[in-house]
Amino acid sequence: MKLHLSNLGPIKHGEIELGDITLFVGKPNTGKSTAMKALFYSLYCPGNLIKLKQDSFEVKDNLFLLRFTIDREGTKENYKSFISDSLPEGEFKLEPINVLDFILTQKLSYEEEYRPSTLPPMYFPKTCSDKDIERLRFSLSNTIYKISVNGDKGEVKVDVSDVSETCLKDNETLSSISTIMLNTAEQPVNSQYCIGFNESLSKKGINGVVYIPYGRTFLVLQKFILQEILNSLTSASPPPSSWLEKVISDLIRGFVMTINTPFIITRLNHLTEYFKGLATYDEKVFNLIKPLLKGQIANVGGNLVYTEENKKIPWEYVSASILEIVSFLLSVKVGSLILFEEPETQLHEELQLLMGMVLYALSSINRIVISTHSQTIVSTIAHLSMLKPTKEELKDLFEDLKVKDYEALAEAVEKANEKVKVKVYHFTEGEVKDVSIDYVVRGLPGTKDVLEKEFRWFSSLHSKRLFGQK
Repeated sequence: MKLHLSNLGPIKHGEIELGDITLFVGKPNTGKSTAMKALFYSLYCPGNLIKLKQDSFEVKDNLFLLRFTIDREGTKENYKSFISDSLPEGEFKLEPINVLDFILTQKLSYEEEYRPSTLPPMYFPKTCSDKDIERLRFSLSNTIYKISVNGDKGEVKVDVSDVSETCLKDNETLSSISTIMLNTAEQPVNSQYCIGFNESLSKKGINGVVYIPYGRTFLVLQKFILQEILNSLTSASPPPSSWLEKVISDLIRGFVMTINTPFIITRLNHLTEYFKGLATYDEKVFNLIKPLLKGQIANVGGNLVYTEENKKIPWEYVSASILEIVSFLLSVKVGSLILFEEPETQLHEELQLLMGMVLYALSSINRIVISTHSQTIVSTIAHLSMLKPTKEELKDLFEDLKVKDYEALAEAVEKANEKVKVKVYHFTEGEVKDVSIDYVVRGLPGTKDVLEKEFRWFSSLHSKRLFGQK
């Protein structure tokens, strides 16, 4: 897969070919996160892209039939508007597959029955009696919409309750009904395209895209606290003794459910999807990250708990490094494309070293893209790729570091040595440059030269202090 970038934010030009594990390195504000978001939104299918255009509308007795065409140009404009809310101006394209090309070129054929959870506002003129309006509202809100699509063409059928002929001949009434039916059909049609797109990704070995953002510990902590509140509200307990207690309980539950999606009112879809995706963890991933954990993680009564020396520690008191590791654990789905911003956050050198090994090991079963400023993580992944250490050689390091539960990680690293391809891209001065593993091993671009200047400066200060040199 190749990502082409042109005048996108700080990036003037770039071409990125994904490896099994791909590293973005460089100074801040050079476009690393922008490129990550371009990858995410190339493969993210939102629920409101498809635009439909009405062809005809027929009424026979109480059967409404609306024929429509998929509006490709309108859909393209919807996508451009969606992207403008998520990324800076500029051009990007992922090949050989991306969501826009799929939606504009694929022609699906299917039938379904759809019952909407909500409908747009309905307007009916005074020609309709109050009883007719009530029947229409009820029917359109509670009926099944029969939708079929074949290529660019489709239709939706609705049976409604008995309504007077006068009302159904009114142009304003029919216009309102046809608009409601067209808007209602857009969501399931969009859903079918998203299902088709995700199936195409799966055929290419990508079972979903996970964006792990910077600042994730706040989201994870909020998720844990909200889940504990919800579980306490819904757990088996004596029923409210009065209607007032029940009202208060329902209000609290409703409030918690409302704030359970903190980004629902924003356009940051990668954050919303990350928050929604925080759920149970995969045992295979858990076994790999065990060496990074000081304590233990377990699922108790539907809540994830953390213990050290058999003592439960509330999540709000757990160290930042543990929250970082757990945020990663709950995010990763085996077989997915993982886009990971600054995995070194809140991790000291030993944990950065181990996190680099975990990411390298995981890249044999997941595609992984990392943006990082960490010399340790980049150097670890580069050296593993170059030297391909055996389990016994890894054991020497783990025991020297006094790391526990490293067996699964050592085995996974050795397995990754057989197939993993590492790619490194240096973001600088508006360009994205492919750099070799040999080059990276000699020092992270943008870090080595700074360290050399720092050590030269310290050396000159030592000389001044010791020998009085100016």
